[in-house]
Amino acid sequence: MPLSHRQLANVCQQFAQQLGAGLTFHQALAAPSAIPRDERRRLAALIEQGHSLPHVLDAAGDWLPANDRLFLIAASQTGRLPVVLQSLSKRHEQLAKLRTRVLMACLYPVGVLHFGALVFAFFRLIDWEKGIVWDPLRFGLGLAMILGPVWIGGLLLGVAIKLRFPPALWLLGLLPAIGGYRRNQALADFAFALGNLLEAGAPIGAAWEGAGHISGSPRISRAAADIVQKIEARESPGAHLETHRVFPHDFVALYQTGEATGALDRTLLRLAEVHQERADNLLKVASLLYPSLLFMAVAVMVGFIVVSFYAGYIGGMLKLIDGG
Repeated sequence: MPLSHRQLANVCQQFAQQLGAGLTFHQALAAPSAIPRDERRRLAALIEQGHSLPHVLDAAGDWLPANDRLFLIAASQTGRLPVVLQSLSKRHEQLAKLRTRVLMACLYPVGVLHFGALVFAFFRLIDWEKGIVWDPLRFGLGLAMILGPVWIGGLLLGVAIKLRFPPALWLLGLLPAIGGYRRNQALADFAFALGNLLEAGAPIGAAWEGAGHISGSPRISRAAADIVQKIEARESPGAHLETHRVFPHDFVALYQTGEATGALDRTLLRLAEVHQERADNLLKVASLLYPSLLFMAVAVMVGFIVVSFYAGYIGGMLKLIDGG
């Protein structure tokens, strides 16, 4: 069973402290944690059978994300596991806070949308001569007219994004604030992955390939694949970053600085923090912009319904007067 980001942050922090204090991985597994007890016993049994730590980590269940598995296997082979676990703990803590902010940002516009749908469905029950006539079917159809296309469209878009369908990703990239958020988030994920893989001791070619995949961005993945070819030709990655527009100028400059000073892993982790902060700021903008636009749309719809209601009411009164 997959663990939440908060649980993964606690697990990584706990293991980092235990390993840093001198405990073995086998001893750390014996301590209570968010990892299911049966899973901890299974992994401990693999260690007792003589399997290597990389093999044990690779055999972990779905509680351990595939990206984390890549970092930890590389770190376990170079003795840098506590350091990488600390870094992963901070990362999962950031992602937990980010997910909470996204959820909270979505609650308001979803509430406004449903309120507008209820108002629309309610006004459909008004008869200009008889008043409000309760009709469950008519009320349900009124709700479905508003919420049906929204929920179906949202579901299809969510599936398309999860499957990385190019038109859906292209559409998201065009949206104000959201497009910038996704670009900066991808750069933050890429820099974090590359920095941690290098910190874990992974070969630079394998680190670039893995980080490109972890970024979740097709453009970064293509750029990483090209850089891997340059690395295999014994060329420096920094010299070729400018040929890929997906990497901003400040990213290129800091990468080249880290490469020249021998502090590339730390520089990449700093870049991850910079782009994560930019992504967070853009997400805040989006959380203000889109609810406001949706509220305006609902207000216009309600205003239209109210005007239509009074227009029908006045029309009905005039017919009565004329008839009288």
